[in-house]
Amino acid sequence: MHEALLFSQSDDEAVVCRLCPRHCRIESGDRGFCGVRENVAGTLYANSYGKLTAAGLDPVEKKPLYHYLPGTQTFSLSSYGCNFTCRHCQNYTLSQVRDVFASVVPPGQLVEEIRKTPAKSISFTYNEPTLSFEYALDVLRHADAAGLGSAFITNGYMSEEALRTLAPYLGAVRIDLKAFSDTFYRTVCGAHLEPVLKTILLAKELGLHLELVTLIIPGYNDSTEEIDAMLSWETEHLGTLVPHHFTRFSPMYRMENVPSTPKDTLERVFAQAKEHGLAYPYLGNIMHAAGSETRCPKCGERLILRTGYVTRTPGISGGRCKNCGRPFDGVWDLGR
Repeated sequence: MHEALLFSQSDDEAVVCRLCPRHCRIESGDRGFCGVRENVAGTLYANSYGKLTAAGLDPVEKKPLYHYLPGTQTFSLSSYGCNFTCRHCQNYTLSQVRDVFASVVPPGQLVEEIRKTPAKSISFTYNEPTLSFEYALDVLRHADAAGLGSAFITNGYMSEEALRTLAPYLGAVRIDLKAFSDTFYRTVCGAHLEPVLKTILLAKELGLHLELVTLIIPGYNDSTEEIDAMLSWETEHLGTLVPHHFTRFSPMYRMENVPSTPKDTLERVFAQAKEHGLAYPYLGNIMHAAGSETRCPKCGERLILRTGYVTRTPGISGGRCKNCGRPFDGVWDLGR
């Protein structure tokens, strides 16, 4: 076991974990809500440290990240556990377990192996990467020194202290904004909305590359009014240049009785995003030409075309629009 960071001790051997907004008080011999952080005689341990459940190359667009090193491959890493209990989780076999049998992969060794691949970045994904905080921090330090980019594919339920600690070594965060209703977060995810909004704002403040994803679930978070409220908050606090992916729901896990998102609903949400002035709304889990291309906000030039995970960049040269010279909004290359 690996001793955890971000916890406070008390006189009675209980600890308070400071990794996420839950601030679990954990008695000796118990674990926190996530199931992977355990108190042993007054010291908190990260039981999942270095235990990988998945590792391999992916197109960075699969995360989805459309404005972070577009057209490149990322090396995806996963462990296990989560601080949410989403009823529709597509990775529930990883997120909802409390332990796995796996050997620890040392951070330095991992990065050296990744450098032998075509990957330009490392992505912590599939389960909630916040719970791999100590391991991720060690890997990110090695990756940064090796000239690799990095991304957290996260539900955004992390403490300010955690994100500020990661930020100097982290390139991008792709955050699930699962809905714009605390009722949804409580009943579907077992969490709350406000801490996620705070993480989004902090990521923007810290200068991290930020992209958002909202899975549109029929009858749960797809009303015109809720989408308008979400978009109004977004444009007021983030501006109009943060890429926002609206993706199609398919029946999954404990929501197998809910139908897939109709195409008409996704097109309506896409139109709402455009009406609110978003420069980069996208549609995911569906073939949709307008919902997958990137256009220059200044002149309308088609900068990036995507078909599935095949990416072409006919309108960009040197990280700028070929037509008007406007810089690409995002991270075109690492400049190293």
